Amino acid sequence: MNVELSVVLSIAASVVIGVAACGTDSGTSTEGGTSAGSAATSSASPTATRTTSAGTPPVETAPEATAKPGGPEVTSPATPKPASSTARPAPEGSGHGLCFDVNSALAASSVASLGAPPAGDGWEIQAGSDDPIEAGCSGVLSWMTVEWPGIHPGTHILFFTGGKYLGTASAQPYAYTTVLGKTRDTVSVQYRWPREEDPLCCPQGGPSVVTFTLTGTTVTANGQFPPN
Repeated sequence: MNVELSVVLSIAASVVIGVAACGTDSGTSTEGGTSAGSAATSSASPTATRTTSAGTPPVETAPEATAKPGGPEVTSPATPKPASSTARPAPEGSGHGLCFDVNSALAASSVASLGAPPAGDGWEIQAGSDDPIEAGCSGVLSWMTVEWPGIHPGTHILFFTGGKYLGTASAQPYAYTTVLGKTRDTVSVQYRWPREEDPLCCPQGGPSVVTFTLTGTTVTANGQFPPN
């Protein structure tokens, strides 16, 4: 009986030890480290993923914006570049932005060179061309008209270029004279004159248009002047 009892007790002890061993064996460790077969930690993704209900693909959401330290970025305004100089040389006799100014000393000296008019007390400046300096004065034919005062004044047309006085349009002054227009190097003048039977108020002669053209410092005329 003692031998059989000893055998039974040995078998029971073996069963208890086996059960205890099975209870402590595990595929994972509970003290630190990662489980066997787990993935390595990935780098941070630029977007976060939110899982939706079954059967719906994940929806990507933008990450929350983070404010930059130091407040908003401030950029300095660009320094403006200095404007290139476009100033053109102004000739003698210019002024008020014009290549030739009727108020200039050149205008006064040219009128003085005419001498006394056939009638009246002296010549009076009436008008002049308006060629702007900013467009350039080289090769420009400028003009000025002078008259003697009276009911039927005579008119002289004076020409200028490059700060020089060139002379008058005609050897003698004429009445009923009008500057019609000009280009850079030409001036168009209309002349009228009375016939023998015409009263001085109403000339019937003409009209005739004479075109004056500048070449260098020489002015040539093309057209009919009034009869002397």
